Amino acid sequence: MTTALEIAGRDGRDVAAPEDLLQAIAADPESAAVFIFEHAGIAPEKILRRLEDDNQCRPERSAGQHSPSELPQRATALSPAAMHLLDIAKGEADRLAHRHIGTEHVALALARSNTVAASQILHDLGLTLQRGEAALRAWTSQGMRRQRNRLERWAATTPVRWLVGPIRFIGHYPALMWKVLVRKSIGHPGFVSDPYPLYRKLRERQPVRKDPIAPVWIITSYDETLATLRDPRFKKDPFASQRLPETVREQLQMSIGESFRGSVETTSMLFLDPPEHTRVRAIFTRTFTPRRLESLRPRIEQICEKWLDRIEQRGRMELMGDLAAPLPVTVIAELLGFPPEDYQQIKEWSDDMAEALGLNPSMEAQTRAALARAELRVYFDQVVQRIEQQPGDNLLSALLAPEVDVMTREELFANSVLLLAAGHETTTNLIGNGMLALLRHPDQLAALRADPQLMGSAIEEMLRYDPPVQWTSRVAGEEIELAGVTIPRGQIVLASLGAANRDPKYFEDPDRFDIHRENNKHLSFGSGIHFCLGAALARMEAEITFTAMLRRFPKLRLARQKIRWRKGITFRGVEALELETR
Repeated sequence: MTTALEIAGRDGRDVAAPEDLLQAIAADPESAAVFIFEHAGIAPEKILRRLEDDNQCRPERSAGQHSPSELPQRATALSPAAMHLLDIAKGEADRLAHRHIGTEHVALALARSNTVAASQILHDLGLTLQRGEAALRAWTSQGMRRQRNRLERWAATTPVRWLVGPIRFIGHYPALMWKVLVRKSIGHPGFVSDPYPLYRKLRERQPVRKDPIAPVWIITSYDETLATLRDPRFKKDPFASQRLPETVREQLQMSIGESFRGSVETTSMLFLDPPEHTRVRAIFTRTFTPRRLESLRPRIEQICEKWLDRIEQRGRMELMGDLAAPLPVTVIAELLGFPPEDYQQIKEWSDDMAEALGLNPSMEAQTRAALARAELRVYFDQVVQRIEQQPGDNLLSALLAPEVDVMTREELFANSVLLLAAGHETTTNLIGNGMLALLRHPDQLAALRADPQLMGSAIEEMLRYDPPVQWTSRVAGEEIELAGVTIPRGQIVLASLGAANRDPKYFEDPDRFDIHRENNKHLSFGSGIHFCLGAALARMEAEITFTAMLRRFPKLRLARQKIRWRKGITFRGVEALELETR
């Protein structure tokens, strides 16, 4: 898509057409689409020549709308026809039960369509839907590998071709396990339960490196992580996602908001770059003020004490379900203007959406996330309608006030969902991870009980030692050199907040949990323009929670030593934390 936008931009056009998409995939010899074309007997060079000839026959396209000195770096949108083509590609992927949308599906979409010039070119050259599907079956049977090695080419033409599968298995999987277990990938089976040994090895060996398994670049040092967070060349959305169709944004996981096909829609501020990010965040910043947050303190204390009253009678507690999850969900729901009694349903929706944020979510997880978004949107619209009729002292009332800058309903929904999810996921995991760290370090727990004035530095150490959010993602907007390594333009970059927080260059004895630690400049809330908007609220909720628990439960201890961690690599938190309170 980026290449198609650039092709149109070089041609002086602001909008990329289906022909630009075809040119982009036909020019990539390693793409699945090229395999399909070749399997159907069509040389990619013929496609490119036809496109060039057609382009020369359209002077209005080649001349463009700009003078040579004003040519844009890339077009700013896909045409409605290109959007429709991608919707057809999405349909092809769904029909085939594929978990991704690739160039092979675009090729099938072009073969199926008869309304655009790009499709007519392929039809003239001999591509039919039947030939395209046959090519895709061949592509899939070969393990979706663009090029076959000599052994495979030889075996495909001999009576011993039945040996190719076992040979490939024998040769491929030991290499895969070597990459995972020896070269160290984030695919390591022990990564979720304890990522910090792997972080250390990656940082010591090569702090900026391509992961051997996942299609991402991994950054594990403090300096390079900070640079990634602050350098504007690292983009949140270099593809101008608000101008792309729903299917494209869903594939790239760049939007958590509902979209309307063909419309121009901005997503949550988490996925935007300036100037759109600046505009949307400014609106929320003016309403999400420190004064408003501080006014919540008495109510947060009241909610915390209510939940602790229920726990105190039992003598045992499961921290995550009994307090760490319901408290922040109730707080952020009330802050936004949602009825607090709906917190359980809101939590379930948020959990389903968060589960789909991993590197390779299952089809079931993606389906649950999509259903949760749809149900939450209906619920949100009902809440907004009520607030418009009866405004109150809540964030949504303030955002809907006439004097606030105009914001579309889609922007309001996307960013409210962002606050809802981030506003409780981070705090829930901070409480769980922080309590586990305290209970596993009894000397630090004793020091905090002896001197409650250490609570502020203790919470900062909890955030540094085992942060609730482990990774943040960016895309290289151009070719960037980092720590002597060149990251190509368009590559996905995962900066590890958890690894940066254990960098010995900035933190003495970084694997030690020390609530007396000074100058604790961790990166758990990020840095730069995307610094966590709710950081102050998370700190306040953690302070209130830990203060109340240590006061009410002087004999607090772990009831079970074995801990099960939640799946996924973005959020880090325990599934359950059983405690004795007497």
